[in-house]
Amino acid sequence: MPSTTAHPALTTLLDNIERAAKDGDDPLVVFDLDGTLYDNTHRTLRILLEFAHTHASRYRSLYDTLRGTSTRQLAYRVGDTLAGLGFHDPELQAAVTEFWKARFFTDDYCLYDLPLAGGVELAQLVHARGGVPCYLTGRDAPNMLLGTLRTLQRDGFPVGRADTRLILKPQFEMNDDLFKEGVIHHLRKTGRVVGSFDNEPGLCNLFKSSFPEAVVGWLDTSHAPGAPALRDDVLRLEDFTDLLGAA
Repeated sequence: MPSTTAHPALTTLLDNIERAAKDGDDPLVVFDLDGTLYDNTHRTLRILLEFAHTHASRYRSLYDTLRGTSTRQLAYRVGDTLAGLGFHDPELQAAVTEFWKARFFTDDYCLYDLPLAGGVELAQLVHARGGVPCYLTGRDAPNMLLGTLRTLQRDGFPVGRADTRLILKPQFEMNDDLFKEGVIHHLRKTGRVVGSFDNEPGLCNLFKSSFPEAVVGWLDTSHAPGAPALRDDVLRLEDFTDLLGAA
């Protein structure tokens, strides 16, 4: 249950769910995964540490540095992370980036992700009130479907039922934004979007313009460089406890 100090937007979201259900529509609450429901910096740090450990004899300084590095020190791009830690060698940056790319977008490594604070509780609350958690992610099904399901189940998210949805890209090469734009047209036909949460400002703007009555929240975690300015009517959240309130 939400606390007495819960954000007013949570009340609006729950009211939206109830209203849509009474009208006979599926009340869809759309959750992005990476950078939204999940903190995937742990995945990146695990991969960087793996590179450092397996190449310690050649890159001893990198090994020593990464062993004392926290997820808070990671940038959006691997090369920028290394530069921020003092490693500017283009050859090293390229080698680590390729090592990261070969692992980051896979079933096995997404298991290192951890839920963003309050994410599990919000998804469970939405589901308990009759909402349909709709996990819409730029991850691709061929490489990440099984790992994504295992992680969602492990952490207690409602998933794998008729009253939940999990939507991944059919191919890795598809552009994330274009994929989600296409999904919006499908969502209109299969339910009513009453809420949406994402870490990319452009996608939050898109959902708010597409579904003006929905509660749309932007998670201030990380996002692609060059993102557009966020609309004023989009919630700004550090994590989901901002919405749920203090216990």
